[in-house]
Amino acid sequence: MGLQGVLFAAAGLLPFLVASTEIAQAHPSGLRLGAQEITQAVHGKLCTTPGGARFAFGADGHFAYDGLWQTTGSYVVADNSIVVTFDSGLRRAFAMSVRDGVLYMEQTRVSCANGG
Repeated sequence: MGLQGVLFAAAGLLPFLVASTEIAQAHPSGLRLGAQEITQAVHGKLCTTPGGARFAFGADGHFAYDGLWQTTGSYVVADNSIVVTFDSGLRRAFAMSVRDGVLYMEQTRVSCANGG
């Protein structure tokens, strides 16, 4: 991959890899979730989006994303969010909420099942 390809790929990652340790805002029309509720929903599970992206939240705290690109790291659950620390050292909080009985990660609907 040439320099142009690397720069293009890096630019595409910027919105996802914003280094933020702040607790993210929950989905505007969603029910805010406590840490225990989020843990029950994602811990040790594989979560998928309608578009086919996969977020694995291992029982050992390992995190993996497989979608437009692939990345790994670790995660911890907090009230209203999941905080991911990528292997690169960047940290990002993802807001978690429930709307109409459906789990949302930021603005994206996710469905989680055992297997992460």
